Amino acid sequence: MIGSHRAVISFLAVVAAAASASPSEGQATRTVVGHLRSSTDSMPLSQVRVRVVGTAIGAESASDGRFVLRDIPEGARTLAFERIGVMSDSIVLDAERVSIVVFLRTTAIRMQPVVTEAASIARNRFENVVQTSTVSLDPIEIQRVPSVGEPDVTHVVQLFPGAVAKSDFTRGFNVRGGEVDENLLRLDGITVFNPYHLGGIFSTFNPDAVDRVDLHKGGFPAAFGGRLSSILDIELRPGNPEAVNVSGGLSVLSARLLVEGPFADKGASYLVAARRTYVDAFVDAFSDDPFSYYFGDALAKVTVPLGSGAAISATGYWGRDAVSVPWVDAEPGRAGIDLGVHWGNRLAGITARQSVGIASLTHHVSVSEFASAVELTPDVSEATSLVRLVSANTNVVVSSGAHTLRIGGGVDGYDVAYDFTNHALGTQLLALTYRPTVWSAYLDEQWRPFRWLLVRPGVRFEHVAGGSAFTGLSPRIGFKVFPANDLAISGSVGRYYQAIHSIRDQDVPASIFDFWIGADSVTPVARSDHAVLGFERWVGSNLSISVEGYYKSFDHLVRQNFRDDPRVHGDEFVLADGDSRGIDLLLRRYVGDVTGWIGYGYAKTVRHTAADPSFPPAHDRRHTLNVVVQMPGPLKSRMGVHWGYGSPLPHTGIVGQWLHREYNAAEHSFDAIDDESISTTLNGERYPHYSRLDVSFRWQFEKWGGTWQPYVQLVNVYDRRNVWYYLFDYDRAPPTRRGRSQLPALPSFGVEFKW
Repeated sequence: MIGSHRAVISFLAVVAAAASASPSEGQATRTVVGHLRSSTDSMPLSQVRVRVVGTAIGAESASDGRFVLRDIPEGARTLAFERIGVMSDSIVLDAERVSIVVFLRTTAIRMQPVVTEAASIARNRFENVVQTSTVSLDPIEIQRVPSVGEPDVTHVVQLFPGAVAKSDFTRGFNVRGGEVDENLLRLDGITVFNPYHLGGIFSTFNPDAVDRVDLHKGGFPAAFGGRLSSILDIELRPGNPEAVNVSGGLSVLSARLLVEGPFADKGASYLVAARRTYVDAFVDAFSDDPFSYYFGDALAKVTVPLGSGAAISATGYWGRDAVSVPWVDAEPGRAGIDLGVHWGNRLAGITARQSVGIASLTHHVSVSEFASAVELTPDVSEATSLVRLVSANTNVVVSSGAHTLRIGGGVDGYDVAYDFTNHALGTQLLALTYRPTVWSAYLDEQWRPFRWLLVRPGVRFEHVAGGSAFTGLSPRIGFKVFPANDLAISGSVGRYYQAIHSIRDQDVPASIFDFWIGADSVTPVARSDHAVLGFERWVGSNLSISVEGYYKSFDHLVRQNFRDDPRVHGDEFVLADGDSRGIDLLLRRYVGDVTGWIGYGYAKTVRHTAADPSFPPAHDRRHTLNVVVQMPGPLKSRMGVHWGYGSPLPHTGIVGQWLHREYNAAEHSFDAIDDESISTTLNGERYPHYSRLDVSFRWQFEKWGGTWQPYVQLVNVYDRRNVWYYLFDYDRAPPTRRGRSQLPALPSFGVEFKW
């Protein structure tokens, strides 16, 4: 960290015409709307305490830097600004002014990490925002939750009520009865299609570069679209504009490094990070079986202030996973054949922000691409897939008094292609393309007609072109009522559409990545309706209790049809609908020696198809309980504890097996045995319940000019054999069944550093 130093604090106030008339002479009070920004890079400053000197009136700035001061006595008043990391300052507010933009100088302070930002975000949202089913995380919380190898964003969000992970190796998670592909994951506003490495053990998001994580589990407002179930918004922090910093970490599975600093002497900054695993070297050291797997990724962010409240930032990411194994051994007169699988994401985006009086404008363009290939080499066959998204959107936020108006629109162009070629025969066996284009626009207004009431109506327009013709309106409305200062009752209803789907076989216990398709003449646009009602109670300034009930309907979901006729186009998929209902309870403590949360979720999800009138999907877990605690530990450590419980998940039982044999005339024998299982009712049985205890211990000390954090952690402390899937041995009489377990008791250790 950088040592604190004395610096000059400057501000610039920009006055614009208010949307409503100025106060009349008879008015005794007024409302002032302001925006706080960094003087170095013009980025919004959140969690800054703003108070009117000499009164009890105050507020905290939101994530976009906005604050609202109500009932200010008439006349000129002094406003004071305070926050850790921002040099304190004050200004004189003119008697007639109702809108300001203030630029403050930030400064780094050497101190032990404290979790204050999360509490401020949560409390500010509680007081000022209508947005149900939302939780936020900061990097410190993510770092201290025990995990496999290194801190992981997507695994931590799975520990909140409403989210279900089917196994320790699952790619993604299910939210309130939705499918995995119904979650929109964004990195600095850029869509990420397959955000996982190593089959789900690692996520795409480098923990050292993450600034903030917001999970919207349902009932989200009109500004969000494109998915049915949830939005996971991940923001990368800008680089340090004051000095060069180096940070990173080493674990038993991977190494990572991050470099950040200023450039161009104008407050501009950069951040560059990279990771790579050495699983291949680890396996080679302890096994004679040839196996090669690794992943590597890199990301970068550049932030440039343009002056007058404007800034531009650019984000890029590249990642690649690769597996190579022998498929057919070489023999005299015949070369061997190797199986190679590789996949990865590439994305880039540019965001420009500008403040003009009481309005904030944001323009964003990005491209996101996920590509995969399965090859039999040399020159036997190759299957490739590609999904690419090009996006552009513009958003405007206008704040005036009791109103906050959001208007925006954009276009998303998808390009999905699949190819399967047999090089040995010189034949292309499959070629498919999907190219839907989604045009969207939205209007979202939050209004506080009374101090005790917030209302947020909105509507979203979406038109899908390219292979299908669909136009839909998504009305949405939310409210929040305050019976007391620390108690709120909130609710929301809304409609949501999704124009792309991923196809998977739910009976396969694990898969490497998703296969995406887009809406066309035979594949519809999916739809879901949300209804959420709950209450939130604060006890003191750092403890909250929330209870939410929800109902979701699903229509036009797409499932793979395993009985399709290859000669008929359009029967590759079957349509499903259904619903989900449940309750989420969350007790969370944000600040103090002991922090963390207890989350419980109850859910019941049902699906319907023409062939199966009613069945639970594979993620229908009725009861989920997670206890996450971060507290002082032994030997002056900071200890993290996670205990989780999940009630049994459904699966399709197997009662027998057919053996199909082909007669080989040349050899006068039967070979090419193909096994086909005989199943019972779809998802008519359930696995045993799931439970796991994880612990971690983390220390911190200063040495050689830097900060070091060694850690030790143990996943699945009591070595619970949680069933992943069942294996059947039909060579025995009678046949036997045994469960394949998930993660065993798995210790890991590592060190993180920062200079």
